[in-house]
Amino acid sequence: MPRANLPILANVLIKAAGKELELLATNLETATRVVLESKVESGGEATVNGKTLFEFISQLPEGEIIIEKLGEELVVSCKGYSGRFTTMPAEEFPAIPKVEKGILIELDCDSFVNGVSRVVFSAAQDEGRPILTGVLCDLAKSRLKMVATDGYRLSFEEINAKGANASSSIKFNIPAKALGEFAKIIIERGMVGEEANKGDSRNFSLMVSEGLNQVSFKLGGHNGKDAAEGPLHSEASEPRPKGREQVEFTSRLIEGEFPNWQKIIPGSFNTKVKIAKDEFIKLVRIASIFARDAGNIVKLKFEPSAGGSGRGGKFSVNAASSQTGSSEAASDVEIEGKGGEMAFNFRYLLEVLAQVPGNEVYFEMNESLNPGKLTTVDPKDPFFHIIMPVRLQS
Repeated sequence: MPRANLPILANVLIKAAGKELELLATNLETATRVVLESKVESGGEATVNGKTLFEFISQLPEGEIIIEKLGEELVVSCKGYSGRFTTMPAEEFPAIPKVEKGILIELDCDSFVNGVSRVVFSAAQDEGRPILTGVLCDLAKSRLKMVATDGYRLSFEEINAKGANASSSIKFNIPAKALGEFAKIIIERGMVGEEANKGDSRNFSLMVSEGLNQVSFKLGGHNGKDAAEGPLHSEASEPRPKGREQVEFTSRLIEGEFPNWQKIIPGSFNTKVKIAKDEFIKLVRIASIFARDAGNIVKLKFEPSAGGSGRGGKFSVNAASSQTGSSEAASDVEIEGKGGEMAFNFRYLLEVLAQVPGNEVYFEMNESLNPGKLTTVDPKDPFFHIIMPVRLQS
């Protein structure tokens, strides 16, 4: 998303009050707010360059950090290390919108991160059709459906929603980049996977504003109350388990009507193939060596066993370029149906295969110019991916 050309947006706003140290950053499209427990001798606020501050603090040893505002500078020190940062007036920092009323739900961190990773790559990258740069979120009956498409492919995922408003029916479009950013925050806070912090909540809250123009994500919690502002002087409290700070991430929502995505999904398929995922990836990567000079196009061919009996068959991927040559690689697979041949952009195939869990995938197709469908082999997994083929050369 484009950044407004305002120097203050390169800065982080730091506020100290009560028993809290608050950090805010924004690009006017999204905003991040982090609250840490701290020992505050006197409250206050200042803004400093966020990149410089992060690079400096990341090199400091573990331990207590002291932050002081001396004149027009902010001094950050820790165990003999000290950095002095020039500041800009806090009054110039833009106001961060707060979402205080709306539809509130609770989501599991693992399910959300996995779901986001399965759909965001299918969203459009350019702003030609802004509505397609987002992920459609459809909340109904305690289930949150997520759909993303750039017109050439479509990804669908569905996860559980909790909370008093989880049974509500509402649709909203979140920028794909914003979803990816918050998923990254969850991962960095150690809230997913087997390594997640024990004893901490594995959920976060999501609130959609009443006007359907903002969404707010909240992760973690803190204690402490606000105090009167004054000169900034704060000491970070004793080290705590990672992930205990409160993080609030706010994003605008994309206005407009999302396309009727259901109509591009075929009602049935005449061919279904079970393919070892790693073998699929390997065959496509080999073909991609020759496809780079041929519009990134690789051809997939599915050939059932002779006579059409049983489920045996052969799957091959080939590519050809007048500049570099050609390749063909094949593997034995399970095929139900008549088989066929289709052509795809190899990058699209590799991107979706990288997000599908498990050792095997299903690929379904009809004719060479009809959409193909890729799913996991788990019948309980709601994920699916629709990919549009390109026209084969005669």
